Amino acid sequence: MTLLIILFTLALVQIWGSGAPLHRDRWFDRWSAYVGGLAQLREKEGLQLGFSILLPVLAVALVMVLIESSFGALGVLLLGVPLLLYCLGRGNFNDILSAYLRSWYRGDFKGAAEAARPLLQDIHEDAAEGGRLHEQVFRGAAYCAFERLFAVLFWFILLGIPGALLFRLSALYAERARGTEREATAARWLWLLEWVPVRVMGLSFAIVGNFAGCYRAWRQCLMCRERDTAQVLEAYLEGALGGIDANECSATADLSHIQRQSGAEIEGLQALLSRSLLLWITVLALVVLFF
Repeated sequence: MTLLIILFTLALVQIWGSGAPLHRDRWFDRWSAYVGGLAQLREKEGLQLGFSILLPVLAVALVMVLIESSFGALGVLLLGVPLLLYCLGRGNFNDILSAYLRSWYRGDFKGAAEAARPLLQDIHEDAAEGGRLHEQVFRGAAYCAFERLFAVLFWFILLGIPGALLFRLSALYAERARGTEREATAARWLWLLEWVPVRVMGLSFAIVGNFAGCYRAWRQCLMCRERDTAQVLEAYLEGALGGIDANECSATADLSHIQRQSGAEIEGLQALLSRSLLLWITVLALVVLFF
């Protein structure tokens, strides 16, 4: 059933471009604001986070149990697909990168920075010049792909819909907590949830990319507690895409070397992510068939 839910969900994402029709987060904003306003929890950031995230997750887990007992596997499928769609990241990742590359290849770095703004929300440096902009977009795109899809799938495979919802609500909570006294607690909790999946992601990159370079980076980052998730992913990708050449850029226009090289790296990232997703689905299918 896990594999079927993932396949139906990914098929709908291909049709819609994202799970946007189901991405309605006002209920969570109201709920977390209510929890944060309780006098008993006002000075206790950890308890605010726990009540805001865990109670909805437990409620959904209970609903899933009731649906399975009442309607069987079909009920789980019909409810699981929309819930997993809800848990996927916000925004159309491929459209964002396509818009960024169009501006980048035109030499419109300001337009490229604006197109990539959804990927740069966690990057604190200003995107100004071409080289610096590419560094930020490369890191932001890697984390966005991981956060919107792969981390969700990891927790879904491990814990079902409650696990996927746990990650998505944690990511939403951390986003809403920026600039508040809850930021450090929320960021630390999200980092803990991402710690194992990002290392699984690194192994995936090694298998479908440059194994030697990526595996070396994976070993260096394996027990690292200093780097955040985006920095770890960047290290993996630099290893997995090692040796990528500017001539691999698909653009036919007359471009500078930096435009071609940077464009080739973004296109290489997209291809690597697609191969990694195919690897995950293949492994899951083999597990379903033989275990």
